Amino acid sequence: MSFLPSLFIVLLGTSFAQSTPFFDPVSAEMVQPPLTSGSCTNCHLSDQAKWYFEEEIIASLPTPSSASVSLPKWLEKQAEINDNIPIWIASPTVIESARLNKSGKSLILDDGTQVNFETIAKIPQNQSFWNKNTTEFFKQRDIRLRGKMTNDAFIARTVWPLDFAINNYQLLPLSEDEDLQTLVQVDDGGVQQPHQSRLLWERTPGSAMEAAGKPVLGLMLNGAQGDDHEALAGHFAVVTGQFGENGSYAEWLVNNFYNLETISEKGIIAAVTPMDNYLADLNAGQNYYRPSYMLVATLKNHQPAAEFQQSINQVMNYFYRGNFIYNHADANCTGISIDTLRALGWDIPTRGINGYVQAIGAYFYTAIIEMDLNAARQIYDYLTTETTRLLPAVAFDAIGEDLLRLTAGQATRSLSSYEKILADSIEAIWFVRIPQIPSSRVYGDAPVYSFSEYVETAPADRDEWVTIELAERNIPASFHKQPPVNPKPHAIPWPIALILFGLSGFIILVLRRLIKHFSRRK
Repeated sequence: MSFLPSLFIVLLGTSFAQSTPFFDPVSAEMVQPPLTSGSCTNCHLSDQAKWYFEEEIIASLPTPSSASVSLPKWLEKQAEINDNIPIWIASPTVIESARLNKSGKSLILDDGTQVNFETIAKIPQNQSFWNKNTTEFFKQRDIRLRGKMTNDAFIARTVWPLDFAINNYQLLPLSEDEDLQTLVQVDDGGVQQPHQSRLLWERTPGSAMEAAGKPVLGLMLNGAQGDDHEALAGHFAVVTGQFGENGSYAEWLVNNFYNLETISEKGIIAAVTPMDNYLADLNAGQNYYRPSYMLVATLKNHQPAAEFQQSINQVMNYFYRGNFIYNHADANCTGISIDTLRALGWDIPTRGINGYVQAIGAYFYTAIIEMDLNAARQIYDYLTTETTRLLPAVAFDAIGEDLLRLTAGQATRSLSSYEKILADSIEAIWFVRIPQIPSSRVYGDAPVYSFSEYVETAPADRDEWVTIELAERNIPASFHKQPPVNPKPHAIPWPIALILFGLSGFIILVLRRLIKHFSRRK
């Protein structure tokens, strides 16, 4: 067995200066910015962003000022900012191709060299980590790794299966019996099925074969967690990048919004981050605890992807600064993403709310049964939020359907400038289904598409729910320079207050009449 010489190990090692190039959708160029951390001094990041990434490896990219990009309406009146955007790289060294040996304890590089293999330490609270099933899964395929080299071993933080690639160029449009929801839900969400890429549309025969090097705009939908009843709705993000020569999407950028006020048990930080870090980080990777799905459009014109990325960069920067806070109903991963797409001029059709009658009933039921007004308010907000802003699967479905209509020229509305450019730019569209990587976590499933499906899936008795409690993040008070545009709502919404006021008035009126009646009898 031969091992890397110590000098080569040092050269591959942990120096922040060793960056790997990635595609910047804003400039439409491959960039290789130096790697740094949140403790940087000349990186033009906000103090808040530096604090969140103080111990994390990042790249810092310039982005147009907030005054020159399209922002959701609820951010339009905020003071102008001109922050760079941190790209959460996580680990400095990449091994582009290797295999695990039979024992799973060494990496075999393409030149035959063997390197000791270790995994990064498990975060104590993390319930989905590498186990023997993970080893067997990765022994069956070539892998790409991100981590750091020591004198003794390569310590992997991210392990990416190289067969996770878009390499099917045979056109197979949706049949009359299919829709995007069908593709997501079939075979238990595809959680244990092989990776699948299906070409749904191409502009001309053979267009998809010319995808390499083209800009990409994509939708990411993550499935339901198998053992967390508060996470059955999944997760949503918008993706940009450049189509790889071999169909790889490991380096695409995912715009991932997560709650900054709590500490993720998996170490997730809201960030623009490469796909391999998003899906396959050994602690934070989405696909270690649920399946995922993408709808991917390749573009001949980078403008639609660039405009989105430069806008979402500054939305993320406002998020770091505390101009708005994460809200699971009104400002979650789905709502923030789709609001930014709509701000650009993409008029994605809405699908309505569940209904105020249902929301009012659920509020009183929850308040009485659980004796918790905050929980009652949360369920009320869920039921009164427009569903393309609330549910990841509904947003994925609505945006995806509209994307297919735009390409087919079937949109029934007058198109905006952004929509016209997008419709004209799309060369091909793929649906991608990504299985869960085996780990210590139970298998997940497809996300729910409605509140009623959520109720049917979760146990009726809340005492039987499996949930994960998250610790509050101790954010410095100095970071809260102004109140957020979406402060935490009062526990009693105004329709409920009006009902209570009306009931109180009715009760008082009845009591007065009763008192008056009995006083007359005397």
